[in-house]
Amino acid sequence: MAATRLCNNILGKVSLAVGIGILWGFLVPLAPVHSKESPTSEAPPTASSPISGTILIVGNGPERYLLEILAAEFESRHPSVSVDIFWHPNAKPIRTIELNEADIGITGEEVPSLRSTLIARDGVAVLTNFSNPVKEMTTQQVADVFSGKIRYWSQVYEEAPQTKIVLINRTTNENIRQGFEKTLRIPDGIPRSAYRAGTEDEAIKAVSGNLEAITFVSMTPALRAKEDGVAINLLFINRVEPEVQTVLDNRYPLQRPVMLISNTHPSPQALAFEQFALSREGQNLMRKGKFYPLITGQ
Repeated sequence: MAATRLCNNILGKVSLAVGIGILWGFLVPLAPVHSKESPTSEAPPTASSPISGTILIVGNGPERYLLEILAAEFESRHPSVSVDIFWHPNAKPIRTIELNEADIGITGEEVPSLRSTLIARDGVAVLTNFSNPVKEMTTQQVADVFSGKIRYWSQVYEEAPQTKIVLINRTTNENIRQGFEKTLRIPDGIPRSAYRAGTEDEAIKAVSGNLEAITFVSMTPALRAKEDGVAINLLFINRVEPEVQTVLDNRYPLQRPVMLISNTHPSPQALAFEQFALSREGQNLMRKGKFYPLITGQ
């Protein structure tokens, strides 16, 4: 089973002269974009060419559980390979890969200078308090709310109270925030005056306790919170209900990519992990990891 080894495992990938300071020095924000899978020129290892060694994966978003599941299954198939995962809110996967301090990074964007591979998708749910009369929005309304152009609930729905909208934003380095802003074409980003929630649970809790609040989180934890009776609404977007099936069939408009990035000449271990994530067996694990597979019917 894949162990999550933090500082000790990172130090095994960098020189002692660099130390822990460099680890924190290369932490920079990410910005998701619609992505495409990079062409594969290398052939993945086969049963006749067993692989061994260590893979270091770095990330900072809600994908950690998914990567732990993939890593555990990959290790069971390749006993001579150890997969180490460094996950921290301040980690900066792109910079880490650019410095060759890790084998694989997890992002929400394609990076032109790096090998970028789409492995899954994530739906983004827009949440309001359960007692808020607003039950649906268009993507343009969502963009106007989170850009600050619309500031009062009565501007969204005439029967809503004339109260100010309370924006609950996500931290700057989270993949979900970057993907949300890009999908909605908010060039200047969400106003800095917005409150910030560090985790999905914090964002959900903030909305459930504030009638005027609105936020956005990954679809799976939002649906789970709703099923558990948390006092939230998942807004219909462009009249499409936010649910598993509408994400899978691409009708739900707010989605973001989940990407693996590596250098342009990945190690045999990293290449094998990428190929496993794209295989039918790997795609079967995406739903278990709370994300949506690329292969229909999984």
